[in-house]
Amino acid sequence: MNVATTYPGVYVLEVPSGVRAIAAVSTSVTMFIGATQFGPINQPRRLFNYSDFARQFGEDTSIGDMARYLRLFFLNGGTDCYVMRIAEGATAATVQLQAADTTPVLELTARQAGRSGDMIRARVTYDSSQPETTFNLELWRAELLPAGGTTQADLETFRNLSMNPASPLYAPDILTQQSKLVTAAEIAAGGPAAGISQAGRPVPYTDGTPVEIRDRIEAILADHGALRLSVAGSSPVDVTLTAANQPQIDPVGDGLTSAQVLTEYATRITGLINAALVPVARTVTASFEAGPAPVAGDGDNTALLRITADDADASVHVVPAPDPADIAVHLMMGGEQGGLEIGASAATRPASNGLALSIDAANVLALMGAQQDAIQEISLPERQPDDSFAPVSIPVDLVMTAAAEPLYRASNVAFPGENANGVRLALETIRDAINDYRDAHPDTIPWAASVAGLRLLIQPEGEAGDLFTGAMTTSDGGGGGLDLGPLTDENVKNYVVGAGGTLGLQTPGAAGFDGNPPTADEYEDAFDIIDSEVDIFNLMCLPPTAGSALDMADVYRPASVFCQRRRAFLLMDPPIGWNTAQTASTGVSALKIGLVKDHAAIYYPRLQITEDGRQHFVGPAGAVAGLMTRIDGSRGIWKAPAGTEGDIRGISGVEYPFSDMENGILNPRAINVIRQFPNGIVSWGARTMDGDDTAGSEYKYVPIRRLALFIEESLYRGLQWVTFEPNDEPLWAQIRLNAGAFMHTLFRQGAFQGQTKNDAYFVKCDSETTTATDQNLGRVNVWIGFAPLKPAEFVILRLQQIAGQIES
Repeated sequence: MNVATTYPGVYVLEVPSGVRAIAAVSTSVTMFIGATQFGPINQPRRLFNYSDFARQFGEDTSIGDMARYLRLFFLNGGTDCYVMRIAEGATAATVQLQAADTTPVLELTARQAGRSGDMIRARVTYDSSQPETTFNLELWRAELLPAGGTTQADLETFRNLSMNPASPLYAPDILTQQSKLVTAAEIAAGGPAAGISQAGRPVPYTDGTPVEIRDRIEAILADHGALRLSVAGSSPVDVTLTAANQPQIDPVGDGLTSAQVLTEYATRITGLINAALVPVARTVTASFEAGPAPVAGDGDNTALLRITADDADASVHVVPAPDPADIAVHLMMGGEQGGLEIGASAATRPASNGLALSIDAANVLALMGAQQDAIQEISLPERQPDDSFAPVSIPVDLVMTAAAEPLYRASNVAFPGENANGVRLALETIRDAINDYRDAHPDTIPWAASVAGLRLLIQPEGEAGDLFTGAMTTSDGGGGGLDLGPLTDENVKNYVVGAGGTLGLQTPGAAGFDGNPPTADEYEDAFDIIDSEVDIFNLMCLPPTAGSALDMADVYRPASVFCQRRRAFLLMDPPIGWNTAQTASTGVSALKIGLVKDHAAIYYPRLQITEDGRQHFVGPAGAVAGLMTRIDGSRGIWKAPAGTEGDIRGISGVEYPFSDMENGILNPRAINVIRQFPNGIVSWGARTMDGDDTAGSEYKYVPIRRLALFIEESLYRGLQWVTFEPNDEPLWAQIRLNAGAFMHTLFRQGAFQGQTKNDAYFVKCDSETTTATDQNLGRVNVWIGFAPLKPAEFVILRLQQIAGQIES
C-alpha cells in the first residue's frame, strides 16, 4: 500500500492481517414439511419451541403426524426448526364488507388457507379522528370456550383507516402489510365524491332584507376572519377571509336578494381560500347551503357555510386555529368544533357494525331542526327469559330548553359556552340513557352506545351472536317529533369471514378449505420455495398425512436430491408394511432406488406414544432429529447419534421390539434399529442408506456424512470473500491460513482421527492445486482432506483363561 508523503514526519498505516475467521454453521436446523391443522400455506416458518408450533399451526393430529413429530423433536433436544404446511387445493376464507348502501367495498381474505379462516371476525367503527372520513377496524380469531361461547384471540386494532388510495393509512395496504390475520383489497365501487367541510352553526336571514344579511356576514368576517384548512392531506394553510381592496357589496344598488348576497360572499371566500392554496396546488369552492328552520324572530331562512374540494378525490379538513378570530370556532367548522366533514372516500368505507345513525345532508338538517322535546324514549331489543328478544322502551330526557327550540340553538340557552354543539349534546343524552339502562339491566340489554362526530353508534355486545342485529325506534310521547329509526343503518354485530350467512350488511363469503392431502407435486413445489426463502437447514423430516394415498418413497427420492443440493440430510420413516425384520430387510432395497443414499438414513421401527390414554405409533424421524440436535450440542456432530447416550425421550415403547439376532439382519442392510433395553429405548444404528455392507461407501456412517456437510457448508460461506481477489500466492496463503485455522479448531475438539494435525487433516492451496491455466480461467482450487472418526460399531472382547503352571 502506497501513501503520498508530503511533509517530513511519521506516517501510520493499518495493514490488514489477512485473517478472516470462518464461522461454524448450524448442524441440526430441521425442516419439517407436511399437513397441519392450520397455518400459512407454502410459507416456511421458523420455530424455537413447541408452543410456537401449536400457536401457528395447531395440534390436531387427525390431519397428520406433524404435531407429534414436533413434540418429539423438542422433547429430545431439538431447538431450531422450520415448519412448512402444504396441501392440495387449499383455499382461504373471504368476506366482502359493504358500504351503508349495500355496495361491496372491501374484501378481506384470511392469510391462512383452510377452515381456520372461518373463525376470523371483523368489526368496523367510526369513532376515529375524522368520523365521516376514516374508520377503525378490529380483527380477531374467535376461539371456542370449553363451557360454550367464544373468546377473542390474536386481537388486532387498526385506527383511522381510509379508503383513499393516496392516504398513508389506505386500508387495503395497511391491512395487507400489517395484519397477521387477513389481507385486504378494495372492490371498485364507483369514483369518490369531493370532500366537504360544513359549519355546524347556521346563519339566519330573511330573504327580503339583503342589507341585513350583508351586515351580518360582514360582522362575522370582521370578528372571525381567520381560517385554517387542509386539502387532500396537505399541510394546513392559513387564510384571511377579508380583503381590504374588496368593495362593499351593495344589495340595493345591484338589486340583489339575500340569497344572492350569500352567493357573492361565497365567491369572495372561494377566491381568498384558493389564493392561499396556490402553494399546495389545490382549489376549493365555498358556498352557503340551505340550513335548518330558524328560530322564530331570527329570520325566515338559515344558511350553512360549506367548503367543497374541486377535485373529486380530495377531502377538506378545517383545523382549529390558535387565532381568537378563528371562524371555525364561531360557525362550528371542522370535526373538532362539531361541524360536518365528509371525506372524498367516505361513501366507499365499509359500514359500521351495529346500529349507526346515517349521515347525509338531509339527516343532518333533520337533526339540527328537531325540537328538543321530540324524543322522550328510545326502543331497542331486550333479551327475554327464553333468550328471544323483544323491544324495550328506554326513557330519554331531551327537554333541555323551552319547547320548539331547535337543537342547533340548544347550546346558546341550556349549556354554557358559545361553542357547544346542540346536536351532539342531544345524541350524548340518548347515549347516556342507553348505557345507564344497560348498566341497570346487564343480563338483558346487549347494547353499548357511543357518539362519534354527529353520529350515534349503538353496538351489540355480550353474548349476542356475531350476526345479531336489531332495530331502533324513538318516541316523542305522541307529539309527532323526529323518529331516529328511519335515519339508522342496521348491521350485524360482527362481520364473519367465510360463509357467515346473510343478515344486515353481512353477505356470505367463501368458506375456507383445508385442502386434500398433499401430492408429490406439492412436495416438489415446497422444495422450490424453500430453496429461495430458507437460508440454511441441515436435516429434513416429512411427517405423513392422514388419509394420504401417496407412497412416501416417491417423495423421498426427490427430497434426497434436494438435500444433496442444499448440503442437508434426510431422515426417513419406515413403511407401514414393515412388520418383521425379514420384511424390512427385503423391502429396503426398493427404497434405495433413485435415492441419494449417502444423504439419507432410515430408522426403524415406529415409536409408541400415549395420547389421552390411548397408544399411537409414530414415525421416528422427528425424535431422531431432536436426538441429533442433543448429541451435536453435547458431543459434536462427529459423534454418532446412537448408543446408550442416544436414548429417545417422550415415548412409551416401540412398535416391534427386536432381538440381537434380528438386529444383525437389519444393520448390514443400513437400517438403523431403535432398540428397547432395560435402561431405556435408544437409537442403535448410525448408517446412511449407503451403508449396506456390500456397498463399500466412504459415507457409510451418518456422523461422517454430516461432518462432511458441516465442513463443506462452513467453508463455502466462510470463503465467499475470496471471489474477485487477485489470484496469486498472497491469496492462497490467506486461504490456507483461514481454512487451516477452522480445521485445526475441529481437530482440537476431537473431530478427526490422528495424534497430530498432519495425521488429522490437510489444507492445500498453491501453485500445484491452482495452475497457470486455472489462473487464466479465474479459478482457485483448494484441497481439504480430513480423517474422520468412524463409530465403534462392533465391540469385540477376547477372553482367555490363564492355565496354571504345570510342574514337571
